[in-house]
Amino acid sequence: MMRPRPAPRRVPRYALAATAVVALLAGAAVPSAATTAAPDEPASTTSAPTTDEASATTEAPTGPVAVRPRVAAPVSPVAPVSAAPVPDRGALSMQISDELDSTWLGGTNRRAVAIRDALTGESLADRHSSRLVTPASTTKLLSAAAIVTGLEGDHTFTTRVVAGAEPDEVIIVAGGDMLLADGAGDPEAVAGHAGIGDLAAQTADALEEGGGPEGTVRVRLDLSYVAGPDAMPTWSDHWIREGWSGRIVQLGRSGDRALPFNPSPTSPEQEVARVFREALAEEGIEVVGAGDEGAEAQEVEAPEDAAELASVESAAARDVLALALATSDNAMVEQLARQAAVADGGSAEQEDVTAWIRQTVSEDYGLDMDGVQIVDASGLSDGTQIPVGVVADVLVAGADGSHPALQKVLAAGGLPIAGYTGTLATRFHLDRHDPAVGVARAKTGTLPGVSSLAGTVVTRDGRLLVYALTADDLDEGSAAIEAASVLDEVVAELARCGCQPE
Repeated sequence: MMRPRPAPRRVPRYALAATAVVALLAGAAVPSAATTAAPDEPASTTSAPTTDEASATTEAPTGPVAVRPRVAAPVSPVAPVSAAPVPDRGALSMQISDELDSTWLGGTNRRAVAIRDALTGESLADRHSSRLVTPASTTKLLSAAAIVTGLEGDHTFTTRVVAGAEPDEVIIVAGGDMLLADGAGDPEAVAGHAGIGDLAAQTADALEEGGGPEGTVRVRLDLSYVAGPDAMPTWSDHWIREGWSGRIVQLGRSGDRALPFNPSPTSPEQEVARVFREALAEEGIEVVGAGDEGAEAQEVEAPEDAAELASVESAAARDVLALALATSDNAMVEQLARQAAVADGGSAEQEDVTAWIRQTVSEDYGLDMDGVQIVDASGLSDGTQIPVGVVADVLVAGADGSHPALQKVLAAGGLPIAGYTGTLATRFHLDRHDPAVGVARAKTGTLPGVSSLAGTVVTRDGRLLVYALTADDLDEGSAAIEAASVLDEVVAELARCGCQPE
């Protein structure tokens, strides 16, 4: 027998701001809007529209628009989420039972669900939550939890230019920024925060003042910083070739980030060198190879005592990580994990980085990682197995105030807003999803045969919940699309839920 469901109240989109205030008062993770949506990880049947640039903002929508005219009713901004009643386990389970029984979710033993109260961690619903399942890109939540322990949130990644050992050399020294703008940097942006044009202008000034080589210069590259392979050995060539992931580099242009069916260049670092040569030439410096599309910068290691000619700084690490999560950028997460592992005293080798993630989540967050298999930081490789209960526990840690560094990343936009931002911009689009639009946040996960969704949602009564949902035995064809829609509906039912005992 179908249960009766109250129709959700609907208000204009600008009411989202009130909901954000409520969750922030509770100390919960409330991500901001990201201005650009980007595709999730590979799926056999779907892709999402994207643009070349992506950036994060701390501003919520401020006025009604035609795209999403209806959203769930907001909670009163004068009452903290902690004052709202916790849903009853039985009532909540009944609320979502039809959706969880959908045949679109594949094998019944491969549907895993963990729903928690965000502030207390109390389990409110559970289906196979301790079973090992394929998480796809929700793996990134565990990686983010580890990354914030190795990289300070305010840390920035420095790209430098120094004088080389040879009298005509200038060397671009990689420092972990793969989001450089071609021209001037934008201090308000994350992608393109630092600019190659600024680096060239500073270099030209230094050269004119006698701080480096005189006459014609040659541009070199020092890529020794956190060096490692530009693709995981456990990745299929298809993921790189078709643009589902870019190259894992510590020096790159924002415009070279991979998009589905629009892959990144074979050598993003050489693209930086090319743009730098041209920008330096425009500053009046005679540069070997400027304007030559086929020219390549020789790789060298800068002298330890090299004179610095120029430097530019990236956005804060927390904002870079938030952007990587919001857009599910596989290469960005992998390179951030490498940097964090090395900063914490480890190595950049794949097995060492994944072992560091497991150990960090276990020791710093106190979670049971027995049996957990993490093959890469992004969730793109075959073989990663994580219970949804662990994913939910990580989200609780990011919402209950116990781990402020993770909370700040999620609040900076790391969890997209349902129906509006990041990988959720093209989700929650049906009428039955409306209760969750604007009040749910989530990290998506998609691989062939797998659909995952993990995040936070505010109930009708104003309580913040955490959920982690995975179905990893989907049929072929349109099942991936339908399964994602069913998971969206589960979250919508949580948003609709008062779920108090009668």
